[in-house]
Amino acid sequence: MNSKKLIDCINQKCKKSINPAFNLSIHDNSYYFYHFTIDGTSYAVNRDKSVKVLNWFANFWIFLEIKFIKISKKEEPQINISLSVFQGEDFDNKKNQLFRAEWDDYNNPEEKHAQPHWHIMSNQISENSYKEYTSIFDESGFEKENLLDIKKIHFAMSGDWQNSKGYIHKMEDEQQIVKWLQGMLSYLRTELENL
Repeated sequence: MNSKKLIDCINQKCKKSINPAFNLSIHDNSYYFYHFTIDGTSYAVNRDKSVKVLNWFANFWIFLEIKFIKISKKEEPQINISLSVFQGEDFDNKKNQLFRAEWDDYNNPEEKHAQPHWHIMSNQISENSYKEYTSIFDESGFEKENLLDIKKIHFAMSGDWQNSKGYIHKMEDEQQIVKWLQGMLSYLRTELENL
């Protein structure tokens, strides 16, 4: 897959779904690695790193990054696409990361995680309740390690189990990726607007 063609296609076709200022630009590169990120206007924390996010609508923000990783000169690059949605005000540098959608094309038949998949990052109500609960009961023997950290779970987005075809969907071309991003953004916006 042609990395320049994919980035150009996403930049051209996703503006309407995100924001007229939407643009992916090169963040880091070498012969074996190309990393594109969204040109954001405000800060948030994604995977323990400060990133620039772009306002999507209301108080929802987007971070999109695409990595092309070349393992060898002969092989096509592996592709990692990660889209995170945050909630917060423009001035708030600690926007709440709600979830992340990922599609990793590692060309690995042994892949154990569904592709594409969701990571559910946060629920402010339950996290705040948890903090309050543990502050009261820590000294009485409450065991934090027994709680499940759902951020680590890869929730399948489009498994094909009904046809017994597994849970990996390959990225065939640039148009398929753009349609996936546009469809996902349209669906997410509808859901978030109806909260």
